[in-house]
Amino acid sequence: MTQRVVFLHGSPRGKRSASLHTARYLTRFLDHDYEFVDVVRAKLSTGPCEAGPAFLKIVERMQAADAVVWTFGAWVLFVPVQMQYLLDKLFAQGYDFSGKIAAAVMTSARAHDDFILDRVRFVSEQLGFGYIGDVSAVGNPFFGYVDDEEATENSCRVLAGQINRALTEGYIPARHYSLVERNYLSPTYRGHGFAVDGSPTPKTGDKTILVITGSRLAEDPANTSVVESIRRYSRNNIEVVELQDHRVGPCLGCYLCDFNGDGICVVKDEYEALKQRMHQVDGIVYIGTCASGMVDVHLKAFLDRTWGIAHNPSLKGRYGFVVATGGGPLEVNAAWYLRSVLGKTGTRCIAALIQSAADDASFAATLRRTVEDLDRALDERWQIADRFSVRAVTLTFRDLIATSGMMLRADYRFHRENKMFDYPSRGGANALLRMLFKNKKLERWLLATQQQQIAGAREKRLAMYLQNGGQLGRGKEIPK
Repeated sequence: MTQRVVFLHGSPRGKRSASLHTARYLTRFLDHDYEFVDVVRAKLSTGPCEAGPAFLKIVERMQAADAVVWTFGAWVLFVPVQMQYLLDKLFAQGYDFSGKIAAAVMTSARAHDDFILDRVRFVSEQLGFGYIGDVSAVGNPFFGYVDDEEATENSCRVLAGQINRALTEGYIPARHYSLVERNYLSPTYRGHGFAVDGSPTPKTGDKTILVITGSRLAEDPANTSVVESIRRYSRNNIEVVELQDHRVGPCLGCYLCDFNGDGICVVKDEYEALKQRMHQVDGIVYIGTCASGMVDVHLKAFLDRTWGIAHNPSLKGRYGFVVATGGGPLEVNAAWYLRSVLGKTGTRCIAALIQSAADDASFAATLRRTVEDLDRALDERWQIADRFSVRAVTLTFRDLIATSGMMLRADYRFHRENKMFDYPSRGGANALLRMLFKNKKLERWLLATQQQQIAGAREKRLAMYLQNGGQLGRGKEIPK
């Protein structure tokens, strides 16, 4: 009997998504019928307990399917926040998909793929799925998957074969992760507050520290205590942003902040003002409430929007730290995530703290010492070497920008002005392309021509695969 596979497409780029192109290639080798559900077009609300017709339709498709394939582009070290809206609702409303399998198709720049896909596996298993495997491909906003194309296509065929065999044989992979209490995964859960003792530190400093928290402090005792500690123990001026009370929508994946060359986001909300404030202050602190295996959607949406700063580490010279609360065993990964995202912007992260591993008194004392250390770092200009998690992204995008500066205009300008290329930034053909791409009509023609060449090469490789004894799958796309 033919079974059903549903691809949950979570990229804000829609039909232009490289992950969608990759998943479409994979479907050619499925022996079971399949359908695509666009999670972003569903326009799910941020309220985790709100059901709504669009959400219930997605759940209906998931329940009717035998396999779910998460399909997305990596968005600042996790899935796009639009897909996290779905995950938050599934956890908060208690859904379980035991007896089904899950897989993932992800496109990225090949930085931190293991971390992201590991988190997707963790989330899948917490929802009851058996996790069968994944594909990680290099994505391009114009050409779908690029680089290592033969390896990507073979990976798609391998994963399709794994899905086919699992569904045919009724195989459910063993769980890799132990189940975590659902309250930690639900965004409705908050960490507890703790006592903030001691006399306030005199405000003798001349620096400003910006504290950014996703959840509203009036609804989050743990984050309230963290903010109170920072205010009490720092010698410097403290500004607090509660993102839940600000209009910061999700990233649209349009890349116009880069393509236009000015680095300015075209979405008209409060993000640009907050970004400018980050460039004006001396210190930055992220406080994240854990949810769905990462942090709350208000902070995640903001961090997704910092995509441009992560490529252009323009916050160098600032110092900060991060705190993860309310997640119990989830806090370790959430703190690493926040530390990595903060570091990618150029900010020197001096600590990543978690609330749950120690008693309240020990955590409060450690937090106080960290606040005092941040003041010292600002005064003494501590020298802190970049760790691999930061260097990997910096070097990956540097090499990408060196060869694609004609399109990634804002990135190229920043890297050139800050002398971040440690070799001549690919002159010759790329210098000529940067000149040609100044003409919009010529740019469109060049991109269209290259798209045709890439698509033609893919079809030739597929034809060769079939000539050598390969076979297409028997599955059909289910009409909408």
